[in-house]
Order: sequence, then C-alpha cells, then structure tokens
Amino acid sequence: MAVTKSWEQRAIVQAGPWVRTAPPERRHELPWLMGASLMVCAGLLLVFLAKTSNFAELSGRLDRGELLNLNTLGTTEQVLPFLETFRDPAERALVAEKLVAYVRTHRPLPNVGALARLRISRQEIESELRWHTLREQLQQQMDSQQHIVHTGPRKGDLRIALLPVPKLKQTFAVRTPREFLLQFALWTGLYLASFYAVHFLWRRKMFRGDPAILPALHLLTGIGLILAVSLRDPLRDTLEFSKFAWGVALGCAALLLPLSRFFHDSRFSRWTYTPLLTSFLLFVLLLTFGSGPSGSDAKVNLGPFQPVELIKPLLVLFMAGYFAANWERLRELREKRLVPHIHRWINLPRFSQALPVMCGVACALMLFFVLKDLGPALVTGFLFLVMFAVARGKVGLAVVGLTLLVAGVSIGYKLGQPSTVVKRVSMWMSPWDNDVPGGDQLAHSIWALSTGGLWGSGPGWGDPALIPAGHTDLVLPAIGEEWGFAGIAVIGLLFTFLVRRMFCIARDAANEYALFLALGLASLFALEMLLITGGVLGVIPLSGVVSPFLSSGNTAMLANFFVFAVILSISNQGCRPEIGVPFAGPIGYLARIFAVLALVLVARAAYFQVAHDWEFLARDVKIFEADGVKRAQHNPRLTSLAREIPRGNIYDRNGVLLATSDWKQLESRRAQYETLGVSLDTVCSPIESRHYPFGELTAHFLGDWRTGENFHATNASLVEHDSNTRLQGYRNYDELAPLVRYRHQPGNSEIERFRGRDRNVRTTIDIRLQLRATEILERRLRAAKHDKGAVAVMDAQSGDVLALVSAPAPASGAHGNPDELLDRARYAQYPPGSTFKLVTAIAALRIDPKLTGKTFQCKSLGGKRVGTQIPGWRRSIRDDIGDSAHGTLAMRQAITVSCNAYFAQLGVYEVGPAALRETLHLLGLPDADPNELKAMMPFAAYGQGPILITPYKMARVAAIVADGGVAPRGRWVMDDDGAGTQPAPVIVPPDVAAFLADSMRSVVTNGTARRAMKGARLSVAGKTGTAQLGEGQPHSWFAGFTPYDGDPSRRIAFAVVVEHGGYGGTLAAPIAREIAEAASGLGIIASQPPAEPRGPQGIAKSAFSKSPDRQGTHTAAR
Repeated sequence: MAVTKSWEQRAIVQAGPWVRTAPPERRHELPWLMGASLMVCAGLLLVFLAKTSNFAELSGRLDRGELLNLNTLGTTEQVLPFLETFRDPAERALVAEKLVAYVRTHRPLPNVGALARLRISRQEIESELRWHTLREQLQQQMDSQQHIVHTGPRKGDLRIALLPVPKLKQTFAVRTPREFLLQFALWTGLYLASFYAVHFLWRRKMFRGDPAILPALHLLTGIGLILAVSLRDPLRDTLEFSKFAWGVALGCAALLLPLSRFFHDSRFSRWTYTPLLTSFLLFVLLLTFGSGPSGSDAKVNLGPFQPVELIKPLLVLFMAGYFAANWERLRELREKRLVPHIHRWINLPRFSQALPVMCGVACALMLFFVLKDLGPALVTGFLFLVMFAVARGKVGLAVVGLTLLVAGVSIGYKLGQPSTVVKRVSMWMSPWDNDVPGGDQLAHSIWALSTGGLWGSGPGWGDPALIPAGHTDLVLPAIGEEWGFAGIAVIGLLFTFLVRRMFCIARDAANEYALFLALGLASLFALEMLLITGGVLGVIPLSGVVSPFLSSGNTAMLANFFVFAVILSISNQGCRPEIGVPFAGPIGYLARIFAVLALVLVARAAYFQVAHDWEFLARDVKIFEADGVKRAQHNPRLTSLAREIPRGNIYDRNGVLLATSDWKQLESRRAQYETLGVSLDTVCSPIESRHYPFGELTAHFLGDWRTGENFHATNASLVEHDSNTRLQGYRNYDELAPLVRYRHQPGNSEIERFRGRDRNVRTTIDIRLQLRATEILERRLRAAKHDKGAVAVMDAQSGDVLALVSAPAPASGAHGNPDELLDRARYAQYPPGSTFKLVTAIAALRIDPKLTGKTFQCKSLGGKRVGTQIPGWRRSIRDDIGDSAHGTLAMRQAITVSCNAYFAQLGVYEVGPAALRETLHLLGLPDADPNELKAMMPFAAYGQGPILITPYKMARVAAIVADGGVAPRGRWVMDDDGAGTQPAPVIVPPDVAAFLADSMRSVVTNGTARRAMKGARLSVAGKTGTAQLGEGQPHSWFAGFTPYDGDPSRRIAFAVVVEHGGYGGTLAAPIAREIAEAASGLGIIASQPPAEPRGPQGIAKSAFSKSPDRQGTHTAAR
C-alpha cells in the first residue's frame, strides 16, 4: 500500500532548514528568468533612449528659462514671459499671481494638466476689472448654455479655466531630466528585484511550483512596463510606470502566498459558499456606492479599486467547490419525471441539476443590467458555462445557456438598456460612422494597430497616449502600435503558453477541487484576454475587460497575481494524473476551442496590421464633436506627422512675410515691420502656433489657421484654406501614411525629404497698398459716420489683386461675428447702380460697335423729374432729382452724365435679356433669373434690377476696359499651375475698349465724378454708381482705373463701395482717388500729372484710340 503524506507534513518539510541543493524546478527557472530579464531590460533601454532623446535640449531650455519647472516656481516674474497669450499686462500680472499661489499650495504637481483645476468663478470675473480674456470666455460659455438649455446659467454655476493648458503645456514641466532618471532607475530596479526576490525565496523554501510561470509573467509584465514608460511625457505627465511597477511588486509579494501553510486548496475547498457570500457583499457595495468613468453609467469603481476584479476569482473558488462536489451527479442522473417515456432516450439532466445553468445565466444577466457593463456579465456567464460543460462532459446545455446569454444582451440592446452597452454595440456595428458621442474608440484601436504594421514604430516612438484608455481597455492596440504585429503575436504566444501550463496543472491536480479550481482560473484568464482582444479588434463589442498583466490597474494586477499564486500552489502539490482522466476529453476540447479563437484573433490582427495596414491607417472616422456637428476625424498620428512638417510661410508680392509658424523669422524682420508701422510685440505672441503680423488687415484674405474660422464658408476664399495643399507640403494624408511609423525619429531621410519641399505661398497682395487702403477706407468711413464698405484693387493687365479691404474686420485670433467675417470686397453682392452701365454698354457694343452713335431721348416727365417712358412698362424711367433733361444724346455723353433714360432704352431696344445674360457670363458676373431680368430689363440696364455684383468683379470690369478689352485672369495667389499660360479672352475689340475708357475719363473730367477728382495728381478714368435701395441711403460706388494716360502695363483697376454711403461721386469716388494717389506714392503706378491737351469739344487726348462719337458733354454732379 502506498504511503501518503498530508499537505501539512509537506509544508513543514518545505519550510524546514536551508538545504544547499535547490529544487530542480528552481534550477530550471533561473536561466529562463534571466533570459526574460535580458529581453525586458533591452526593451526598457530602447524606450528609455527614445523618451530621453531630447533631454539635452530640454535641459538647456530649463537652464535658459525657456522652459518653466512649476514645482520650483517662486515668483510671478518667472512665469510672466510664459503668459503672452494674455495681451493685457494687468491681466497677465493677475494670472501670474493666481498661478504662483496655486502652485505653492498644491506642490508637488504630478503633471502639468493639474493646472486645469485652477478655475476662476463667475463672481470673481465680474467683480475684477482686470479680467478681459476670461470675461470674454465667460460670456461665450453663458451664450452657449443659453443656446442649449434656453435658460440663462444660474449665478455661481460657472467657473472658467484660468489657463489654456493644452496651448501652454509645452512651455511647462513638473520635473527635471535628472529627476526623471532617478525615478526611472528606482522603479525599474524595484520591478526587476521583485521577481528575483520571489525566485530566491522560493528557492530558499524549497518551493516546487511550476518553473515556467515566473519567467512568462516577467515577460508579460515587462511588456506592460515598457508601454507604461512610453505612455507619458517624462517631464510633464504623471509617471505611469511608477504605479505599474508598484502593482507588480505587490503582485510578486502575492506569489509568496503559496509558501504559507494556510494558502492551500484543501483549505479553500472548505469555504465553498464563503467566496460566494463575499462576492455578493462586494456586489451590493458596488451597486450602492459604485461609480464609473466620466460619461458612463456603468458601475465599476468602488473608491480606488475595482471590486469586479476580486469578484471574478471569488466566483471561481465557489464554482470549483460546487462542481467538484456535483460533477458525478451532473453526468449520471437523468430527468425522468418531466420527460415523456418516448423521449427518455434524450440524455437530459435532472431539473435540479440544470437549475444551476439557469441561475448562472440569470446572475450574469443581472450583472449586465444592474452594473450596466458588458464585461463582467460576459466573463462570469462564459466562465460558468465553460465549467459546467467540463463538469457534465457535454456541451448541449452550455450552448443553450450561451444562446440565452447572447439573447439577453441583444434584448437589452433593442430596449436601449444599459446605455453604455448600447453605445458600445452601436460603435461595434459601425466603427467608422456612428452617432455615439466619442464613438471613435474602435477606430482609434484600428488606427494604432495599422500604424504599427508588421514591426511597429519602435518602443517609445509611437503615440499610445493618443488612444482613449490606452493604458487600460485598449492597451493591446497601444502595444501593437509600437511593437507591431510581431509584438501582438508574441503576446498571443505568451498567453497561449500560460493557459496551456494552467490546463496541464489542472489535468494533473491532486484532487477534483484543485482540478476545477485550476481549470476555472485558467478559463478566467483565457476568457478575459479573448474578450478584450476581440473587442479591440472589432470581432465583438468592447467589453471593458482589462488585459491581464498589461493594463495599468493595481486591483486587476493583484487579482491576476493571486490567480497565479493559487495555480502555483496547486502545481506544488505533486501530480495525480488519474484525477484528470474523466475530464481529459472536455478539457482537451476546451483547449482546442480556445486555441482556435486565439488563431482567429491573431488572423484578425494580421488583417489590420499586415494585409490592409495602409488602408486603415489613413481612413477617416465620422463622429459627433462637442458642438453637436458630425465631422470626419483623421488618424491623430497622421496629424502628428503633419505637425512635424512645418507649415509654409505666406508672403506678399514683394516678399513681406504675412503669415508664418516660425517666430524667429518674424524677429529677423522686426525692422521691416516697424517701417510698415507694425509692432510685433503688440500683434503677435511667441507661443501662438501661427503668427499674423498684420492682424485684422489680412483676416479676410488669409484667414486664421489657429481658429479655422470661416474656412468652409462658401462666401470666403482664404489663402490658409485654399492653398493648404502647398502650405502643408502634401495633398492629403495618404501621402503621409508611408512615413507615419517614423514620425518621431529625428533625421529620418524620407521625412526630411518632405520637410524640404517648397511650402511657401506668394500672394499678389502689396501689403503696403493694403495698409494704406485700409487706413483710407476706415478714416473716410468714420468721417462720414459709416462702418461698412469695401475696396478691391488689381493690376489691370495681369489681374493680380493688389489690395482687398473689407470693413468691419474681425480682430486677429478672435471669433468674429457674421458682419465682421463677411469678405465684402470679394463676396458681398450689391446692386451695382450706375457702374453697371459699363456692362450694358459692353453688351451693346459686342452686338454692334456702331451703337456708340446710337441716340435716345431724355426728356421732362413733369413734377421736376426727367427721364423717359418705355412702352410695356408702367414705371417711368427717371434720372436723379435735380437733373435737367439731357435731350438727345449718344452713348459717350450718356456715360458721362450717367443718364438712366438712355441706358434703359439701350437695354430694351438694342441689347435685350439674352445678350445681357451672355455678357454677364463672359465677364464672370453673377447670373440673373431670365424671367425676372426680362420683367425688369429697363431698370437692370442701369444697375437697378435683379443683378448683384461684388466690388472685386466690378474692378475686373474696369480692368477689361483699361487693358484694351482683354479680360485679366484675376488672382490673389501666385502659383505654377499653368493657368496663366492660357490665352486671355477678348471681351471687346481695342477700339471699343478705347471708346469706353475715353467715356470713363470724361466722367472724371466733365461728369459725375469731376468734383471728387478735381485737382487729382493722376489721370483717373471711372464710373460713379448710386445704388438705390428700398429703404435707407443708397450704396455709394466708384469703379475705374489709373493712369489713363500712363504706361498701359502699369495701370491699376479698382472698385469702391460704401454701404448706405449716398452718391457715388460724394463718398466712394474720393476714397478711390486717395487710394490711387497712395498707389502712385508707393511706386506701384507711374506718378504722372494729367497735363492733357484739349480738343475742340473739350475731350482729352489720350493713349487710347479716338472714338468716332465726339459729342458735347452735359455734367451732372452725382
């Protein structure tokens, strides 16, 4: 008869005096443990070198005061240079006081983000006059709340963040490089020492547990530690690896539990229902006092720990005791009472034995609906069904239970409960376009995996911090980004190896209880990893289960180390293979099922990381943002790479820098800006990501890259948006995808090639003229007590825009109102008034150039009004109040005196709607509704119909006349797209253009603009316009060109409009004159006084060919 020893006797032997000969298990374990340490240390070295690659630069910046260590901050003077975002010095000083006081009372700050908790109350902002920026933010937030809730915010509810932390984060630190090195050495040393302490204590106590488990755990936790180092900024963030290393150290202490004689499965077997009661107590506490992550209704946290992580192994302890006691009855006893005699061949268990399945599924569903979380329900439900199937030796009821569990979850989804699970299922069903707020988690997971590809970005060179919950739920994609598919495969092999060892330990256990306990813990370990991996790979919905030994969570870490402490304790008892014989078949099937599932998941990872990595890396996801608008979001790693490629500069035509992301370039041009009247320190801040030295003077033209305001508006053409491809150096993110894995590696040749591309944009604007035109318009508007107007100036031959001014304009960097954001020069459409007579004349002369001599009558209508009456229209055509009847006149005289009667008749009798619309198309002017134009034809012919025109388009009409009838291209950005090589369209022959130019010159010398232009140093040709409105004063227009007598290649064309400014000759024409003289003073056009010999009829001789129509002029001041 074999002699056996009790477990107490074996424990006494193991705890006996030191024996020099170590157990064979420990001798086998040490080299594998050392090999694991070498691999972990190699990974730690790689991630350390990556995270500290810029430490020399950062140390220099700290020494020079360019980087501020908040934990050594002493005075307000130290922080003031970093608060340039606050323009007002008094407000800046107040912010510095608040910041220093906060830092002193909250030292040591664990991270820069802690500054986000520094908030100022509404009462304090309203009572302190120095708050300017915060008062604006407060008002915006109040407006936003009123818009959403429809009621004003209650007093005292609002607290505004003092600092724009994301913008300032790169200028602050909470530790020095030396402090980081000390922390890194301390915690990695503790981590490594913990495993060797376990090994040598096991060795001393002659512990004979499985020798393969400790090295495998060392490798797994080492991968997690390397990721924890990579996750955070070493100088600005909380050091995640210290928490992780501390959790591993405590877990290693748990591995010493098997050395105690009280830690034995025979003791556990006596407490079958105690773990169940403990689990129930924890469940009640969690239900009563539990909470979940922000924005989630799930209950997973109870203070600093997660009870669910303890509940799961406790339930395994209960189920092991239950199935160890009842497995034979589950297999042998059949249900006879409830089954008809004819169907008793079906092997159904007794109802009393099937009841546990129903109870297990019911409990899992209760966890699902009560805790409102999918993870605990799936883990506990699957775990129970797995153990039940092994205990009974058949899978039928387990499959039924699985079907019921899935059906219960599906019904919950259909009912919309719980909401967290509904969101996760919706996100799983449509990961790239869903209506879930923040529904991009699965997209982030796939982005990270595809970014990693086959070999990964390298330890420390990825961006795992960009992944939501990258240190917990989505830790596997974070590892996949840096280690690639190879890393995912290694993790899969490690988990497979550990599960296999656990199954072997279960199969060779000393008794049934130990078998079911080891089997249950192995299944728990496997199910957790399968569920979370399936979730992050999109095979099943995300379940919120942590990845054992990889996720950062000390509750889960301790629970998983406890699991392996139990496994090691079971392996230390010796083998009794005969115990596992009845279960060999089910355990084998279960192992194969787990293996197949693991292979499916590995194949799925290969699909994202190897087969289709480029496709998913550059794919966009569409989700709702905080403002409630659904937009496409890019892979943030591509955005990160884009930031590594500096955005190009924008220059004016003379090389003056208008926009840049490089503060040093502005500094090098400080003298040039001072000459132009710009103070860099007033209009720009070094901490801004983009600098606009001319501020609001170029806002309508350049746009603001920092805010993106108006970028997608249909009534805006902003260089920052329209020339974005050139400025950023690539057409779309697909071009960046091949480089994304090397984005943080300095000196990479492919990235340097991208950086070397010419990304600068040269505009046609002359900033000198832009400054002068803005000053002239604003001064004239103030003097006339108006506030809205626009100016467009272009080179008459090339069509290059020289100045575009719109008033009012938004302040630089601020969110303007719709009135300020409107680009009036290019996109505000106005009735053109009498300036449109030029267009009607062009339409007529395109039909027949001899119409220059066509005459019509302008006669008295009675009531001191003059004009004409056209048959078919009830409304008479009237000229301006005070005008005398112009009599019989031809086109030149009609343009000079701006006769409405003439052009109404010309439009009706000689042009017609079809020809006018054709001319509109040819000139690139907005079309009019054919029926409306036909009904309004007499009035439209002189600019009072349905046709609306922008100042820019009107300036282009003047340029056509100035350049001999050739339509200039019209552009504001110089580029190499080849469009300038296309032949310019000829609108009218040169002699017709000469006639129109001569007529426009007559307007200035003898017509409606003569008073405004009297004494001008330049020969200006133009046309006034007074656009009548339904109410209020008419819009004031003037369009023309200069010099009339000068070099045709150096002419400028322009248009000026003042909203409700009255007569064109009274306000718009003087503005145009002053701008023309400013252009002359700047050397843009030749300064040539109009010494013009007069002909017999008083018509100036000019560079234009003579017109056959030389009739006398009749002046009208308008």
